[in-house]
Amino acid sequence: MDEAVLVGERPRTPGGAAGELLELSVWRGLLRLSGPTTAVMGVAALSNILHTYFVSVLGPEAIAAVSLVFPVTLILTTLMAGGIGSGISSAVARALGAADEEMAREVAAHAFSLTLGVGSLASGLLFLGARPVFAAMGGKGQVLDLAVAFARVLYAGLLVTFFVSTCDSILRGAGNVRVPAVASTVSLVLQILLVPVFMFPLGFGIVGAALGTLVGQALGGFLRLPYLFGRSPVIRSGIRPRRFRWYPVQDILRVGIPSSVGTLAVYVGLIVLTAIVARMGDAHLAAFGLGSRLDFLVLTVSYGTGVAVLTLVGFAAGARRHDRIEAYTRGGALLLGLAWGALALLVVVRPELWLRMFTDDAEVLRVGELYLRTIAPTYPFGAAAMVFSFAFQGTGRAVPPLVVIVLRVVSVTAAAALATASFGASARTVFAIMALGNVASCLGVGLLFVRQSRRRGFSGESPRPFAKAKTG
Repeated sequence: MDEAVLVGERPRTPGGAAGELLELSVWRGLLRLSGPTTAVMGVAALSNILHTYFVSVLGPEAIAAVSLVFPVTLILTTLMAGGIGSGISSAVARALGAADEEMAREVAAHAFSLTLGVGSLASGLLFLGARPVFAAMGGKGQVLDLAVAFARVLYAGLLVTFFVSTCDSILRGAGNVRVPAVASTVSLVLQILLVPVFMFPLGFGIVGAALGTLVGQALGGFLRLPYLFGRSPVIRSGIRPRRFRWYPVQDILRVGIPSSVGTLAVYVGLIVLTAIVARMGDAHLAAFGLGSRLDFLVLTVSYGTGVAVLTLVGFAAGARRHDRIEAYTRGGALLLGLAWGALALLVVVRPELWLRMFTDDAEVLRVGELYLRTIAPTYPFGAAAMVFSFAFQGTGRAVPPLVVIVLRVVSVTAAAALATASFGASARTVFAIMALGNVASCLGVGLLFVRQSRRRGFSGESPRPFAKAKTG
C-alpha cells in the first residue's frame, strides 16, 4: 500500500486496552506500561546476583565455566526478547491499534510457530556444538567439561525460555504488562529457591543450576497460559496458525531481524573494545568491566520504559494517531533522560559508590573513575537514543536505528583501535571516543526520527495492508 494513502487515512478508534491507553494522558500511559516491567528488571538483577553466588560455592572452576556460557546465553535471550520479541510486540500493537483483532491473533499464532522453529534449531546446534564453541572461547580441562555439562542442559530447554518470552511479547504488545510482570516475578523467585535445591540437596552440582532455572521458567509459564489460551484471553491465540501465511511472519521479522542485528553489533563492539582495553593491563580491563557493567545495568532497568514506548507508539501507528506517536516519544525520552541524568550526576560526583562495591584496588579505582566520569555524562543521550529506537520499532520501521547503531559501532571501534595501535593513545582517549559515539548516535537517530515525523510518515500500517501491498 502506498505510504501517501496510509498517511491520508482518517484516524481509527481501536477498542479494548489499545483504545483505553490511547485515551489516557501521555504520562499516565507511559507510567502504567513501564512500571511493572521496570520492577521485574530489578528482580531479575537480584536473581542473577544470587545465581552467581550459588555457583561460586562450587569453586572457581564452576564460576569460570558459567562465565564461558553466560555471553552466549545473554546473546540468545536478548536476541529473542529484544529482537524477535520487539517484532512480535510491534506487529500485535499495530494490529490492535488498527482495530484488527483477527490480525493480532494471526500474528500471535505465527509467533509461536516462529519460536518453535528458531528455538529448535538453536537448541540443536548449541547442544551439539557446545564443546567446540566453548573450547574456542578459551575453555580447557575441568572448566570446559563443566561449561559443556551446564550448557547442554540449559540449551536443551531453550524452547521453554523462548516460549515464555514469546508469551510476554504478545501480552505486552496487547498492552497487558501486569501478567508478564507477575509471572516473571514468580518465575524468578522460584529460580532463586530451586537453583540451590537442585545444586546441593539433590546433588546435581552445576547442572542443578540449569535445571532449577528451567523448572522455574516452566512453572512461571503456566501462569501466562490462561491469558492466551483460556476462556477470557487478552488475545485468543492458537499454539499454531490454522493456515500458515507469510505476511504475519514477514511483519514480525521486518522489525525483529534489524533489532537482532543491532543487538549483535553492540555486543561485537563491546568485545572489540574490551580487547583493546585489555592490552593496557589487568587493572584497565577490570575497571572497564565494572564500568560497562553499570552501563548495561542502566540499560536493562530502562527496558521497561522502552517497551512501553514501543507498545504505545504501535497502538498510535495502527490508529493513525500521528500526534500521539510524537507525544509518546517525547515523553519517553524526557522520562528516561531525567532519570539517567540524575544517575549520571551522582556517578560523576561519587563514582566510588559503584566501584568500591567490587574492589579496593587503587589502580582499578583510578581507571574506573576516569571511565565513569567520561561515559556517565552521556547517559541522557543514551536514554533518548533508546527511546527513538523503540519508537521506530513501534511503527514497524527498525532499519533506521540499525544503520545508526552499525555506524556507531564501526566508527568507535575503528577509531579506538587506530588511536591505540598507531598513536599509543591512553584509556582516556578510548573512553572519550566512546562518549563521542554515544552523543553522535543519539543525534543521528534523533534527526532521522524528526525527518520522518515531518514527512508524517509514521502513520504506520497493520500487517494485513502491508501484506496486500507486497503480494497484491
